[in-house]
Amino acid sequence: MRLRAVTIPAMIALVVAVVMLGNTGIVAQRAAPAAAGLTIEGAWVQAPGENQSTYSLEFGFTGDHARIANAPPVNRSVVIDPPDGRIPFQPWALKARDARREVHEDHTRLTSRNLDGRAKCYLAGVPRIVTGAGLMGITRFPDRVTMQTEFTHQYRVIYTDGRPHLHSSIKLWNGDSRGRWEGNALVVETTNLNGYAWLDLIGSFMSSEATVVERVTPIDANTIGWTATITDPSVFTRPWTTRWSLVRDPDRSEVWEQACVEGNQFGLWPDVREREFDHKPR
Repeated sequence: MRLRAVTIPAMIALVVAVVMLGNTGIVAQRAAPAAAGLTIEGAWVQAPGENQSTYSLEFGFTGDHARIANAPPVNRSVVIDPPDGRIPFQPWALKARDARREVHEDHTRLTSRNLDGRAKCYLAGVPRIVTGAGLMGITRFPDRVTMQTEFTHQYRVIYTDGRPHLHSSIKLWNGDSRGRWEGNALVVETTNLNGYAWLDLIGSFMSSEATVVERVTPIDANTIGWTATITDPSVFTRPWTTRWSLVRDPDRSEVWEQACVEGNQFGLWPDVREREFDHKPR
């Protein structure tokens, strides 16, 4: 490999610039720009079929929900570790999740307490903001990355300047995110979650002590690979990882406002089922 000669004046100028900046986080940002054509910036939607993971990370849509969405059931897990595609719940946590799932599928017993928070206009949480928020706009700044979604006006600010996390006593729906660049891939650690947001519609969950590490990697000019590793010893037997793909939205270049309807009446679900499936729930 041929090495280029560096003059002494050039070296001095570089050292002076670093000292004057006085912020190693900013220097690191400028030292690792995204490669041309490979960037996570832009407007993104989930790859075809992967939006079904918002219903169940492990199983996708049921037949009824696939019909409502006018999409074929995928019936596959987006959990890539463990290899069996199942969330490694502790026994008590699996029992709690399955109880929510059972009530969810029995509309005569479904109450607000056992209903997915997104139906009540709450934030989707992390990492579900990727699967449950529709169009996502990502913008990169020298010291942060912002993510905006259409659903419930959600946004994330991921600081990449090296600042510490908030105090552990502060709990937020989308947590507190800190990122770093590895080439043109963004690695994000999220803590300070409040534990209220579900991971999917059937009630998979984690606690307020969870840590989520996401890796957002441009695969090509129009595709992003997104993984999330969740660690929560109070709920799971081991850390586990999910993976999705996002594609660049060819139709819209900006995020529009999508307002969740306040005062949703859960009693309307039987009417929806009768209209969509031509039968009343038992």
